[in-house]
Amino acid sequence: MNRILVTEPEYFDREAISVLSKSGQVIARRLDRGELARIIPKIDAIVVRVETHLDSELLRKAKKLKVIGSATTGLNHIDMGHAKRLGIRVVNLHGTHTESTAEFTIALLLALTRKIPWAYSSLDRGEWKRYRFIGTDLYGKTLGILGLGRIGKRVARYAKAFGMEVIAYDPYVSSRSVKMVNSLGALLGRSDVITIHAMLTEETREMISGKEFRLMKRRPFLINTARGDIVDQDALLAALRSGRIRGAAEDVFPNEPIADKRDRLLAYARNNQNLIVTPHLGASTREAVHSAGIEIARKVSDALKTCPSRPVPS
Repeated sequence: MNRILVTEPEYFDREAISVLSKSGQVIARRLDRGELARIIPKIDAIVVRVETHLDSELLRKAKKLKVIGSATTGLNHIDMGHAKRLGIRVVNLHGTHTESTAEFTIALLLALTRKIPWAYSSLDRGEWKRYRFIGTDLYGKTLGILGLGRIGKRVARYAKAFGMEVIAYDPYVSSRSVKMVNSLGALLGRSDVITIHAMLTEETREMISGKEFRLMKRRPFLINTARGDIVDQDALLAALRSGRIRGAAEDVFPNEPIADKRDRLLAYARNNQNLIVTPHLGASTREAVHSAGIEIARKVSDALKTCPSRPVPS
């Protein structure tokens, strides 16, 4: 019988577990790295989200592992090259998180431009200083979308409802509904708000760095709900400190989860009123979590039917 490990069980409801249980024995519990290293040699399939990092060291221990199911679109938390060399099949999501991530992008944009977190904190301290929280309209502003996949296209629709002009840069996509620009520099130079929806690849890693911040229109806002490694963190902090950009909202980080309260982005956000940080909540709605769990459970179950067993070395 297949043994299927679910490492972040709070994201997989009874229906998802029920789908998996038809393909084997399901073990659903949170494990630290040491516990995962001890149990993974006995596992045939593992179901994860972004907080479980399957690097080459862990994959080498996974002597029986046939399938990795990741309830995410991005796969940068998995050593894909090593999984391929070992013959481990990796399945992930396509489109399940579109609505929730697009909505959260707009939520962050409104919170940032209307200074909602800091206005609440001020009121909570017993202050009534409305003049300190004069915000910025979205109407008439230009939104630049970096990466026009499913999420980027949905964000474009929402932005147009606010009366924003929408432009996009994506060398791999064409669109009739969104005005495409032919370079990243053109997008940055025209946008009052820049929102990132690109996949993390070697091409997009630190795509927004010091040079790109200098190419930006004067004092734009930056939203990142894609992957933390797309933005150079040092360059982001420098741009915030200098006023080169008016503000930023970061839902994603190069190293997740952030365990150190002294993390530089957290420390900056704690003491300044132009950076919002959230713990990778883009896809965290009840509807999205349910749909993602069912989809990945079905994909893992289907993969287990066709993947050959990996013999355990003697």
